[in-house]
Order: sequence, then C-alpha cells, then structure tokens
Amino acid sequence: LNCGCPSPKVAGKGCFGAALMDDPKLVAELTEALHDGTNGHLPITVKCRIGTDSNQAFTKQAYTEMDPEKEYANLCRFVETVASKGIVTDFQVHARIAVLQKSFSPADNRKIPPLKYDYVRRLVQDYPELTFSLNGGIETLSQAQEQFQVEPNLCGVMIGRSWAAQPWSFAMTDRLLYHDADGNDSSIASSPPKNRLEILKAYGKHADREEAHGDPVKIRRFIVKAVVPLFAGEPNGKRYRIALDQIAGLPKKLHQQGKTLEGQPPLSELILNAAMQHLPEDVLLRSPEESYERILEEEAKRRRGSGGEGGGGSDRSRVVMEWQTQRKEDEEKEANAKIEVLEGAASSASADTNATIATI
Repeated sequence: LNCGCPSPKVAGKGCFGAALMDDPKLVAELTEALHDGTNGHLPITVKCRIGTDSNQAFTKQAYTEMDPEKEYANLCRFVETVASKGIVTDFQVHARIAVLQKSFSPADNRKIPPLKYDYVRRLVQDYPELTFSLNGGIETLSQAQEQFQVEPNLCGVMIGRSWAAQPWSFAMTDRLLYHDADGNDSSIASSPPKNRLEILKAYGKHADREEAHGDPVKIRRFIVKAVVPLFAGEPNGKRYRIALDQIAGLPKKLHQQGKTLEGQPPLSELILNAAMQHLPEDVLLRSPEESYERILEEEAKRRRGSGGEGGGGSDRSRVVMEWQTQRKEDEEKEANAKIEVLEGAASSASADTNATIATI
C-alpha cells in the first residue's frame, strides 16, 4: 500500500498516497482488507515517508528548528498502528517528509525536504520484529553498499529512477550485495551476461518474438524502449538512442506511406546493427566488473574534487535527469499516437455515417 506518494492529484484531491500517513488507523484497516482480499496468501507491505507537514507548515527554517524526537515519535506511532494487526511486518521508508500543504510537485518533494536516514536506522533498531528498507536519494550501487555498512540489519535499499536510467551500472548487485560469485539466482537457468553485446543479442530474440505476436505499428516503440537506457552516459550513447528512436518509429512511418515491414530486417538485427554502428567496441564488450571499476574511479574523482563530500556525483544525477526528460518526451509521443488513433477512428466512423446517409 503506497502511503508515500505526495502528488497533488493523489495526496490532494485523491486523499490517498502520502495523505494516508495522517490516518494510520485507516491504513491498518486498508491493509487488513488487502490481507482478507488475498485470503492471506500475499504479503502486505507499506511504502511511506517519515511524516507529512500536516502539523506544521513547511519552511526550511521552521523544519530545521522542529524537535526531531517529536517527529520520530509520530513516525513510530504510524508504524506501530499499522503493524498492530500483525499483518504488515515490512515497511519501505522514503526518508523525507511529504510536503502536502504547499504547491510542491513530486519532483520538489524528492529534492527539497532533507533526508533523515537516521530515522530509518532507528526504526531498524527499535522494531527488530519488523523489516525496513531505506528509500530516497540513493543513486549508485556504492551508496547502497554504504547504507548496509552503516546499518547491517537494514532489510533493503529501494532505488527507482537511477536504476531505470542506468541499469548497467547495477550489474554487479548480486555479487556485491548478495556475495554471489556467479551472479546466479537458483531460479535463473542461464548465466549472467558477460557484456552488453550479449544482452542486446538475447533481447533481440525476445523483441522478434514479441513483435511477431502484435502489430509493430502499435507495439514496437514499447519493445525498443527497454534497451534505450542500457548505454546511458557512454560515448555516443545519445546517437544510439536517436537511432533506436528512428527504429521504433519505422513501422508507423511506413504505415503512413501505405507500406508494410515486408522486406525490412528483423527488429533484432536493427537494434544490433545500430549498436555496432554508433557505439565503441570497448563499450559493447566491457564486463560488469570493468564497468563498475570505472564507476568507482569516477566517484572517487568527484569526491576528491568536492573535498570528500558525497559519493554519487553530479554525472549520475545528470544521467537520471536526461532519462526523466526522455521519459516525458516518450509519454508525449505515446499520447499523441493515441490521439491520432482516436482521430482516425472518429474520421472513419464519420465517413461510414456519411456513406450510409448517402445510400439512404
């Protein structure tokens, strides 16, 4: 149950999301209903913030002067109430408050309220019968490692945008966090990829299967979208992204010209050829270990440049911002495509109506 989303559409008009933190009894009732609705077969978890600004209007100065013990006590009250029925034992905590009384955008709520990781660490110590994952501001695998080193009993670290924006930078997760030398999970039959070229070849087979079962005009862009961030931040990564965008739009372009994909190379071949054309060979063949070593070197340089402060650095944040911009552009393209489909359907219906009238 998401009790952490601060979006005005959700927590404002909708009165759910982060607004639920102000009514922990209701959250307990909702989680009980979820438990009953799944016949107790599924775990019910709660994602939340460390609180809201409902008791005091948020300003940076006022928030700095707020009694941290009082704020932590309110968080504990929420956790205890929600966990009181014995259903919810696992919490994912974004270590910021949700500012709901101001016209903050979700982006503002991810940046402006300060992070208080110590609250989550205290929860881990104070409620050993429960499990807690930390969320907020973690952009790299090394930052996640640092959190586990500070609090070994932390259940997990939740990473969203950064993982989606630069997935290859997390390729060493299994080995470093789970100490799996092969990166293998018992449920995964194949061995982990040695490099991104292997990933593209494997994904190409999947892409061809998916496209064979649907209309490429409608689904190719969704299929291609998955590999777009694979080379984020790499030399010529933007060129590859542009090439993928052209590949994604090809079926629609041909359709508008009254043509089909007949005689065109399969999608797998287009994806692979674009990579070979635009990306350096050393990038395509670089192993997860080599990639992670380079990331650590970059982070060390930035720490030295900033006097030892921070670990993720501005370059990683820049990649995330570029991913968010690209995401918005993709959403606009998808929305425009839907509008075109609706307009086409309306035009066709109007033509049919006119033809029927003319016949009558």
